[in-house]
Amino acid sequence: MKTDYFFLLHTRTHAGLGWSKNLPSLLEQNAFKTCLVLVDQGVADNSPYFTEVIDIIKSAGVTVHVETLRGSEEPDYDYLDQVADRARALHGIDAVIGIGGGSCLDISKAVAVLMTNPGKGIEYRGFDKVQNPGLPMIAIPTTAGTGSEVTINAVFTDKKEMKKLGINGRYMNASYAVLDALWTMSCPHQAAVSAGMDALVHSLESFMCRQANDLTRVYSSSAFQKIITALPALAEDPKNEGKRQQLLLGAYLAGIALYNSGSGISGALSYPLGVHHKVPHGLGGGMFIGSVLEYNVGKGFYDYARLWDLVGEDKSGTDEEKSRRVVDLVKKVGERIGVPAYLNQWGVIRENLRDIHQHVLPLQAAFDQNPVPFSAETDALAMLEKHVK
Repeated sequence: MKTDYFFLLHTRTHAGLGWSKNLPSLLEQNAFKTCLVLVDQGVADNSPYFTEVIDIIKSAGVTVHVETLRGSEEPDYDYLDQVADRARALHGIDAVIGIGGGSCLDISKAVAVLMTNPGKGIEYRGFDKVQNPGLPMIAIPTTAGTGSEVTINAVFTDKKEMKKLGINGRYMNASYAVLDALWTMSCPHQAAVSAGMDALVHSLESFMCRQANDLTRVYSSSAFQKIITALPALAEDPKNEGKRQQLLLGAYLAGIALYNSGSGISGALSYPLGVHHKVPHGLGGGMFIGSVLEYNVGKGFYDYARLWDLVGEDKSGTDEEKSRRVVDLVKKVGERIGVPAYLNQWGVIRENLRDIHQHVLPLQAAFDQNPVPFSAETDALAMLEKHVK
């Protein structure tokens, strides 16, 4: 764990059930008169709350342009450019409001930047390529998962190279985040599970990665505590607004920890699987995370004991014993909410593994963030094999 570090947090946050109804006040405080709203198709079509909030904003005298985003697949740079071009054709836009899951919020952050920076989105791929601040952007997550509302990243697929390579760093943060779990209540079960597992992976990877520090562990530990205790409600009590708000806050905290420290094996493995086999990112990472924890404990990494002390009833035992309890807990929660154990559900069979492994080999730098050595050549292949029948 690092002892010298810096910590970054740009986004101003408002949290509370129903807080979105206060958006006119926030817009008025900032003199935002004309807003572009980018919203997921599923939210626009199925959430009565969306209609209610937009009507409240309009009744306050704010001009609203609504752009509905496709929700069937994760975004690529070509689609980003299409949305950005339509946004650039509008006049007098003061702010961008993103309402949706992580992909929607990523598009919204990138569009806000492309409104003030010329060219195509892929020209800003990498870190700190953006030269000018974007339009003010308000991020309203409708899933509790990616933490995009607070991170400085936006992930897009390069369709030519078939790789996920994002726009990251300077000016890629939302100006405001609104954490209001009423948006998450209409989220389909599988999408909610995928998002929740994504948040759980973020909390664990940011806790254990080599770049973690005392400050990021404050956020990642709190995130883990909130997420692991709220996740079962997705299956057992899905209408529990308090648990959904808890999960949303946990995802937010995990996002802060993640971009101030780093990620790891589970998240890295899920990227090529998403690009080449359409495995949802959260479910992919959620499938691997228990195995990754088990691998690390087997190699002598016992820091998970600190997490057990936050959530376990029985505080007795050695650090190794407590760490193994965390492994069991993570696996059991995944099973309870329906996280698949095998990649076969997405058509992946053993004959595909060698090809998948070729896409994994360049990810060694991500694997090197793991607290114990993990080889892309051998360990990653063994991990993949473990999750294919």
